[in-house]
Amino acid sequence: MKQIAIVADMHGNWPATLALEKDLKRRGITEIYCLGDMVGKGPSSHKTMAWALEHCRVILRGNWEEGIGLKQYPKDEFYYNQLGEEYMAMLPSLPLEHTMILSGRRIRMIHGRPHLSDAVGVHRDESYFQPLLQNHDVLIYADAHKIGMRLMTGNKMVINCGSVGNGLNLNMVQYLILTGDEEDENAPLDVNLITLPYDREQAARDALEAEKQGLVKGDLFAKEVLTGVYARHPKK
Repeated sequence: MKQIAIVADMHGNWPATLALEKDLKRRGITEIYCLGDMVGKGPSSHKTMAWALEHCRVILRGNWEEGIGLKQYPKDEFYYNQLGEEYMAMLPSLPLEHTMILSGRRIRMIHGRPHLSDAVGVHRDESYFQPLLQNHDVLIYADAHKIGMRLMTGNKMVINCGSVGNGLNLNMVQYLILTGDEEDENAPLDVNLITLPYDREQAARDALEAEKQGLVKGDLFAKEVLTGVYARHPKK
């Protein structure tokens, strides 16, 4: 049987990434796929991107890789300087999706945006996801920062792998483990949704310190890390 860890949305949170690494080592999982947003928001994008490049077999382009890599937002200069020319050149060339077959299930993986119009949870109406499933049995995506799974009509599944470094509602490391067989189409496909604590206080301190060096909205990232509540556009 094959085990694959599906991670995403590390967002420059180094303490969370270290907690993830420790848990993966404890479980003996060496095959890791990253569904994007290694970078942005948090203070240590150069470290989380370096970690992904070293450990992940698959790395997809998220909306933050695209925005930073194409220099779409002038206020992101902190990330440009931190990542450097080599990493910056990689970001916009990362693939947008990955497909595979495991235990006879056709699996499609994306980050979310730009395929989706917004960062949406698995609670959205089933018709929203049907075009994304197409001829696949399972859609795995990230972007919403809220881990979850939903069964759909037609023996299909939609799964959000959550966020490693910016988990919302549950401010822990969130990721997914798939276990299945590459050859036996009748083998079970196990889907494990993983949550684990990490040093959130250190992550918040890192963000506030980086704000002094030019990280935009580091205080809001620190607040999200500590509370699990989205802070950039709070509801009125």
